[in-house]
Amino acid sequence: MYPVSSGRLRGLGEEPFERLQALIEASIQQNNLETAEFQCEILVGEGKREEASLSQLHTASYYYGLVLYLRGKIQIAWDAVSPFKTQFLGCSYVLARCALQLKDSYCREAATALAGFSKFEERIGVDASASAAAGPLFMAPDEATLHCVLGQLYMRLGRTSESAAEHYKALTLNPYLWESLRAMCELRSDFSVGKLYVRRQSNRRVQSSLGTRPRRGLILKPHTPFKVPAFDSKRKNVAMAAQQQPHSLNKTKHGVQLKASNISMTSTTGNGNTHLKSRLLATPPSKLAASDRVVSPVNLSNDTSGSLTGFEPTGLIDSIFYALGKAYKSACQYDCYKAIRFLSEELPPNLLSTMPWVLACLGKLHFEIVNYEMSNKYFKALRKLQPKRVEDMEIYSTLLWHFRDAVELSALSRELVSFAKLAPQTWICVGNFFSQKGAREKSIQAFQWSVELDPKFAYGYTLQGHDHSSNDAFDTARTCYRQALAVNSQHYNAHYGLGMCALKLGHYEESLLHFERARGINPANVILLCCCGVALEKLDHQDKALDYYDLACELQPTSSLALFKKAQLLFTMAKYNSALENFETLRALAPEEATVHFLLGQLYQIIGRRQDAVNAFTVALNLDRKGSQVIKAALEKCYRLE
Repeated sequence: MYPVSSGRLRGLGEEPFERLQALIEASIQQNNLETAEFQCEILVGEGKREEASLSQLHTASYYYGLVLYLRGKIQIAWDAVSPFKTQFLGCSYVLARCALQLKDSYCREAATALAGFSKFEERIGVDASASAAAGPLFMAPDEATLHCVLGQLYMRLGRTSESAAEHYKALTLNPYLWESLRAMCELRSDFSVGKLYVRRQSNRRVQSSLGTRPRRGLILKPHTPFKVPAFDSKRKNVAMAAQQQPHSLNKTKHGVQLKASNISMTSTTGNGNTHLKSRLLATPPSKLAASDRVVSPVNLSNDTSGSLTGFEPTGLIDSIFYALGKAYKSACQYDCYKAIRFLSEELPPNLLSTMPWVLACLGKLHFEIVNYEMSNKYFKALRKLQPKRVEDMEIYSTLLWHFRDAVELSALSRELVSFAKLAPQTWICVGNFFSQKGAREKSIQAFQWSVELDPKFAYGYTLQGHDHSSNDAFDTARTCYRQALAVNSQHYNAHYGLGMCALKLGHYEESLLHFERARGINPANVILLCCCGVALEKLDHQDKALDYYDLACELQPTSSLALFKKAQLLFTMAKYNSALENFETLRALAPEEATVHFLLGQLYQIIGRRQDAVNAFTVALNLDRKGSQVIKAALEKCYRLE
């Protein structure tokens, strides 16, 4: 019980204001946030007394805003601290946290207020006009956190160079701050993950030799200003895939169909009288989350540790953060194999099976390289670990789309709708289900709902574009792709979609431009290389197209798409021996593809291997009854030549 006298709280020998602070801190620690809010209202009233100091008013506003923020009352919290945003760093910090959950206009105001404290020597808990210093505030941020929050504000505003600089400063103070490490990777900044931990270990050795403890942050540094760099500049769900069911060369080695745009191509024989329809692509670029922007603002530090053994961190925690940082940096640069190696070889085995982030990352990485079986394995493990997880389920639903698993897609969609109806990922799953069933109007509506729930969800715009493109509504599709790029200029699948629209319309130079833009973001993507090759073929640049196909085969020797495009072009160029060699290799990779056997039969016929030609045509006929007339005609011609 606390005695009451003259309408004022009287603590046990303490002033009412300080006593209320202690009560609020205890309530927050016990997660009694409703009680904390109630107590903060009293504290603000105490801070507004005529005899109260300005420092007390600032402190009361900070506590009130903090509790409102923790309770999810973001707009009210903003209003509580906004009057003191330029006077007290604590209020400016809470304002910044609120702004990150509000519109961009709020972020602009919060960034200006927080950056303004670079001009003053001020710390949380100390008011510049107060004659006596107050104690450190509860839950006050340290310098690293302030730089991180300012970096997040700059990122929302598109000021990528300033964002990268702030996040790097945060990492130099605290290399274990994952928000900043992730942001640096997604910005694709030029920095060394290894050197962050080298510097940290060096600092520890210096501190140990001086007999001092590391700084805890601004609250213990009354004379150190919070400084912001004074340079200007401008400122990953996820990449996307097309939605049209493919027909030819659209299976993996295990017979799994790949999601692709529907484009018919004509395959002709040497005399030009045979036509076969085949799909252009095995799959569009996959849907691994790409970074929002690409930036190299300053040469923060060159990453010279390109190999797994380039840096040897000491200490388990440093080793774990190093491996996770290097893996994510590689993933953001689309170096998927390297990222997989870092996670698989550098992390302790227990993290590989128990850490949700690692399982999700491995699932997306294997999805990106079209290793669907392994991707499915990791996503299933993730779902077992977190059955109610919503994040990354848009990727998992697309994986199920590739497997044509309508039952699992339906179950996943129903489950997500039951507990996460307002999540955009839920409606991506629903849209993928309808897309797999061929209900394009319903799938487009579901994708539209996803972007209505989150207007910055580029994934939804791109999937809408893919379905509109499949319906030959190219103008609408291009509008969707441009909306995706407005949200995320590095969303290379939107460039891919624009390229496919241009290709279907016969605008080959424009399509090549879009494909090259996409390849500039993801240069090692085999699908994009093949797209560039197709556009070059249409422009009669066969030698250049062959160079692209060669590079694609070199990057991914098991890609049936790249090998097919290369072999087909060699056939067209009358380089029969080289074409035959590639088609025979392709037959081993895709034994159930009728088109491969048919073209092999034509090649055998051209070089005089009649019996091999008959065998190849027979296999093609058994695999594709729809093309029986074309194949029978080729067989009859083969017998006539006998």
